[in-house]
Amino acid sequence: MKTLVIYAHPDTPAHCPWILECVERWLKASKQGYELLDLYKMKYDPILHEDEHYTSGGRTVSPVNQRIQKKVAESSHFIFIYPIWWNSPPAILKGFLEKIVWPRFAFRFSKLGIPVKLLRGKKALLFTTSSSPALIFHTWFMAAGAWTVGRDALGFCGFKTRYCHFGNCKVLTEKRKMRMERKVIRRLSRFF
Repeated sequence: MKTLVIYAHPDTPAHCPWILECVERWLKASKQGYELLDLYKMKYDPILHEDEHYTSGGRTVSPVNQRIQKKVAESSHFIFIYPIWWNSPPAILKGFLEKIVWPRFAFRFSKLGIPVKLLRGKKALLFTTSSSPALIFHTWFMAAGAWTVGRDALGFCGFKTRYCHFGNCKVLTEKRKMRMERKVIRRLSRFF
């Protein structure tokens, strides 16, 4: 069982780097094999170029994206860590999904136009943060920033997804770090 950690947050002090630290510490302690894809450190290009636009006939998958698709195919568990900005995932993560979750790799359509999920059996755990209180995120915004990734992209391809949201992420105190770490560990323990 291999785990792919997809991290979409700039290298700035915040709640997401702390979540990543907790996740990596837990994975190492649990002897879970994993690989980290830090989209910002990779300088990942999220722009869908004309030759990649598959609905308009584009068929190009760059060598970088082919390598990532290979990692996706070889992995069984996925952990996404990202903030919710403007009730959406960061553009770099949205672009990443648009370039990796491709027809004939992640899904296809039957002759009747019904989607066929090609990545069944894979599991994803999403850790998200926002400055909005969690109650507002779940009720007013209906967790759209998590659903865009979890249900709309990954679920469409066959992933079983779970998510864990941290709201009211304005100041990261030691007390908050401890509470967050406990929650991350609980979620990871149930996930594996």
